[in-house]
Amino acid sequence: MLAALLLATICGACSASPKPAPVQLPAAPDWLAPVPSPAIKVGMDARVALARTYTALALANGRLEQGRAWYGEVKAGFEGQR
Repeated sequence: MLAALLLATICGACSASPKPAPVQLPAAPDWLAPVPSPAIKVGMDARVALARTYTALALANGRLEQGRAWYGEVKAGFEGQR
Protein backbone atom coordinates (compact mmCIF):
# COMPACT_ATOMS: atom_id res chain seq x y z
CA MET A 1 0.00 0.00 0.00
CA LEU A 2 2.80 2.37 0.90
CA ALA A 3 4.60 1.54 -2.35
CA ALA A 4 1.49 2.40 -4.38
CA LEU A 5 1.14 5.72 -2.55
CA LEU A 6 4.80 6.59 -3.15
CA LEU A 7 4.55 5.62 -6.81
CA ALA A 8 1.47 7.80 -7.29
CA THR A 9 3.25 10.71 -5.62
CA ILE A 10 6.35 10.31 -7.77
CA CYS A 11 4.38 9.99 -11.01
CA GLY A 12 2.23 12.97 -10.10
CA ALA A 13 5.32 15.10 -9.60
CA CYS A 14 6.70 14.11 -13.00
CA SER A 15 3.59 15.18 -14.86
CA ALA A 16 3.55 18.55 -13.10
CA SER A 17 7.14 19.47 -13.97
CA PRO A 18 7.50 22.08 -16.73
CA LYS A 19 8.68 20.94 -20.14
CA PRO A 20 11.86 22.52 -21.49
CA ALA A 21 11.42 25.06 -24.26
CA PRO A 22 12.03 23.65 -27.75
CA VAL A 23 15.33 24.55 -29.34
CA GLN A 24 15.48 25.61 -32.99
CA LEU A 25 18.95 24.92 -34.37
CA PRO A 26 20.12 26.68 -37.53
CA ALA A 27 20.66 24.85 -40.79
CA ALA A 28 24.00 23.11 -41.18
CA PRO A 29 26.77 25.38 -42.51
CA ASP A 30 27.80 25.07 -46.16
CA TRP A 31 31.21 23.71 -45.23
CA LEU A 32 29.52 20.54 -43.96
CA ALA A 33 28.49 19.63 -47.50
CA PRO A 34 30.05 16.45 -48.92
CA VAL A 35 33.35 16.80 -50.75
CA PRO A 36 33.00 15.44 -54.28
CA SER A 37 35.48 12.83 -55.37
CA PRO A 38 37.81 14.00 -58.13
CA ALA A 39 37.18 12.98 -61.73
CA ILE A 40 39.85 10.51 -62.76
CA LYS A 41 39.93 9.38 -66.38
CA VAL A 42 41.62 6.51 -68.13
CA GLY A 43 45.05 7.53 -69.35
CA MET A 44 45.36 10.41 -66.87
CA ASP A 45 48.79 10.98 -65.39
CA ALA A 46 48.85 9.13 -62.06
CA ARG A 47 50.54 12.09 -60.37
CA VAL A 48 47.68 14.38 -61.38
CA ALA A 49 45.10 11.86 -60.18
CA LEU A 50 46.94 11.48 -56.88
CA ALA A 51 47.18 15.26 -56.44
CA ARG A 52 43.44 15.67 -57.05
CA THR A 53 42.63 12.86 -54.64
CA TYR A 54 44.97 14.29 -52.01
CA THR A 55 43.40 17.74 -52.38
CA ALA A 56 39.87 16.34 -51.99
CA LEU A 57 40.94 14.32 -48.96
CA ALA A 58 42.60 17.34 -47.35
CA LEU A 59 39.45 19.41 -47.94
CA ALA A 60 37.25 16.67 -46.46
CA ASN A 61 39.48 16.30 -43.40
CA GLY A 62 39.47 20.06 -42.90
CA ARG A 63 35.69 20.06 -42.95
CA LEU A 64 35.61 17.22 -40.44
CA GLU A 65 37.87 19.16 -38.09
CA GLN A 66 35.68 22.25 -38.43
CA GLY A 67 32.60 20.12 -37.84
CA ARG A 68 34.05 18.67 -34.65
CA ALA A 69 34.93 22.15 -33.41
CA TRP A 70 31.45 23.43 -34.25
CA TYR A 71 29.82 20.49 -32.49
CA GLY A 72 31.98 21.13 -29.43
CA GLU A 73 30.79 24.73 -29.32
CA VAL A 74 27.14 23.71 -29.69
CA LYS A 75 27.53 21.06 -27.00
CA ALA A 76 29.22 23.51 -24.65
CA GLY A 77 26.40 25.99 -25.25
CA PHE A 78 23.74 23.46 -24.33
CA GLU A 79 25.68 22.31 -21.27
CA GLY A 80 26.07 25.92 -20.14
CA GLN A 81 22.29 26.39 -20.15
CA ARG A 82 21.71 23.76 -17.49
